[in-house]
Order: sequence, then structure tokens, then C-alpha cells
Amino acid sequence: MFQGSIRVGILPAFLLCAAAALAQSGAANSYDINVINQVAVNGCSAGEPVSLSGVVHLSYTVSTDSNNVNHFAIYAANEVNGAGQNTGLPYVASDNAEYDSNNDDGTADLTVELKSDLKPQGAAVGMTLVQLLHIVVDTAGNISGNVVANTTSCGN
Repeated sequence: MFQGSIRVGILPAFLLCAAAALAQSGAANSYDINVINQVAVNGCSAGEPVSLSGVVHLSYTVSTDSNNVNHFAIYAANEVNGAGQNTGLPYVASDNAEYDSNNDDGTADLTVELKSDLKPQGAAVGMTLVQLLHIVVDTAGNISGNVVANTTSCGN
């Protein structure tokens, strides 16, 4: 009987600790943007337009400080393959970045640039892929996003 009452007393304490840990870490969620045959407009004199397919993975965390300011930490990572529109040569790009937004609103609405090396898988000039992303997150754990534009620039 005594052992059963200890278990009953420990369970609520454990649940309270777990709830406190979750409340401290804030909301978190993720979202994948599927990229299907999106053409990156060529902005590089030595490059070419590249048709891209793959995914841009978005995730974020949010915490609220004692002044009721929401601190959104948003992460974007791409993993895309492409085909040169002139040469048919394969290209790959993979990179990630963090974007922060601090405000007293329950929602953060951002348009950001995710830059990554666009590497040819053969004899061609490497370029920089710039993906313009529109991302909306909130304190309730909701996230959405889309790729607004894909462009390339010289160098990587």
C-alpha cells in the first residue's frame, strides 16, 4: 500500500516537471516546401538557367521573454537537384540558414534569401543559388512557407 501511494505522489510531480520543460522551450514546428521543376533565372553571365527539384525544409522555435516579446528562431535548409536548361548538366545545392524575428506580435511574417552553392556535376561554372522564401510562423506552432523566386548569381 505504501509503495502505491509513493507512485501516485511521484507521477503528478513528474508530469508537472515535464509540462514546465515544454512551456519553457516554446512552440516548435516544421514545414517542407516541395520544389518541383522551378527554374532558377540566370543572373550569371557564364551560367545558365537551371530547373530545380527537391525540398526546402523549414522549422522554428519561439520563446517569450518577461517583457512579452516573442523570439522566433526560424531555420531553412534546402536540398535541391537541378538540370541546366542549356547543357542538361546536373547541378546540386544544399545549405541552411537561420533567421530571427523578435516582436510583440503573435505572428512573424518574413521574406528572406536562402543562398547556397549551386554546384555543377561536370565541366561548368558554379553559381550561387538565391531562393527567396516567404515564411509565416506564430506562437501556436503554425508554420507555412513558399519559394517566391529562384535566381542565380556568379561565384560560390
